[in-house]
Parts: sequence; C-alpha cells; structure tokens
Amino acid sequence: MNQSEVERAVARATGESRRFIKRFGFSLLSEEPEDSADLALGIDCPGCGAALSPDHVVNLLNELECPRCDAVYPVAADELYVMDSPRTGSAACA
Repeated sequence: MNQSEVERAVARATGESRRFIKRFGFSLLSEEPEDSADLALGIDCPGCGAALSPDHVVNLLNELECPRCDAVYPVAADELYVMDSPRTGSAACA
C-alpha cells in the first residue's frame, strides 16, 4: 500500500475528502514496532497496587500471589496489561 492508497482508505472510512486527510499526514507503520523488545505483560496487585509480572500468577490465571504484601488474590486474564518495560523486583512495604 502506498501513501495515496492510505489517504484514500482513510478518506473513505471517515467520509472526508482526500485533500482534508492529506493535511494530517497519515502513513503506514512498520510491521514490527522497533521497541517491541521492551514490552512486557504486567498485572497490578489488588492489595498493595504493586506492578508485577505474570510470573506471580499461579493456577492458570486464577490467583495472584503478591510477594510484596504476602497475600493471594483472585485475578482474571483481562486484568493483564502491556508495560513499557519489564520491571524487576518489588519495593518493600513501609
């Protein structure tokens, strides 16, 4: 797909003219984001709010064992999110 085809597709989808769309500079993205190596899954502890990796989730996403507050919480798969970079370790509770 070239730039002209991108502009036409966006214009068709939005109902605007191609000239109007061209001013916004729509373009194609590369297949793979350059910084995809820095992305990681995360989940927040419902008790203390610590951002944890899915490694702390046990029993096939049924329970989260938080090393920070030393508790086990039920979790669902939709609670996972993408973090910008993997986090290592957790801060100690005060």
